Amino acid sequence: MNTTFSIDRLGLLLKRFFTENKQRELTFWGITTVVFLIMHLAGPHEKSIAVQIFLYISGFIFAARMFKVFNYTPGGMHYLLIPATHLEKIITAILLTTVYFFAMILLTYVIGTTLGTTLGNLFWRTNNPLHFELLQSAGNYSVYQQSDMSLLNTFIAFAGIQSVFMLGSIYFKGNAIGKTMLVIIAVSILFGLIELLLLKVTFGTYNIGSQTYNINLASSEDLFPGAEIIGTILKYALIPFFWVVSYFRLTEKQV
Repeated sequence: MNTTFSIDRLGLLLKRFFTENKQRELTFWGITTVVFLIMHLAGPHEKSIAVQIFLYISGFIFAARMFKVFNYTPGGMHYLLIPATHLEKIITAILLTTVYFFAMILLTYVIGTTLGTTLGNLFWRTNNPLHFELLQSAGNYSVYQQSDMSLLNTFIAFAGIQSVFMLGSIYFKGNAIGKTMLVIIAVSILFGLIELLLLKVTFGTYNIGSQTYNINLASSEDLFPGAEIIGTILKYALIPFFWVVSYFRLTEKQV
């Protein structure tokens, strides 16, 4: 087999996925449309938080099942013997879990919102306007205040989550969703402990929630100069990092 990257083989891999999963994907398109229809049937107020929760949860489930063929030895052997390079296979997975799924959610969101608002107006005899706020700005509620998350930022956050769970689907054999979530929780706890340790080293002994110390920082720049720039770089760099790790993990799979 020619190991040079081939667009034709990439197209065949995408065609193979939709051919083998046509019924499942059509069913999911219908279910997703109905979910968004129900969300917007009651009134005009944007259900952006619920929409994003549905986007992320359904997305990482889809990503975590991308390489489920490796749960069964015959299926894994068949997949590895497909005449395509590992790079073509991982790019196909990225396109499906990130680009295709996000576009599918946006399209079903538009259809479901249109149907839900229209049917709501007819049933309740109202005149609610049609809004597609997810395509403009989606509310992102933080602990302290409400800010706006643009569609681009939503996509970046979605791509980050998908890259993690896609790696989990390759790395773990069986129950990739649960095992990946446990790893995420463990890493989050570890980073939280490191943050508390750094605060203790910087400010001395303190009690969280007490009046012993009242740390009032205008931004993270007051504590760690350049922290926001570093955070932005990491936010964009982690996605391709997990993609690269997924590629090398896939190359390690043996027939």
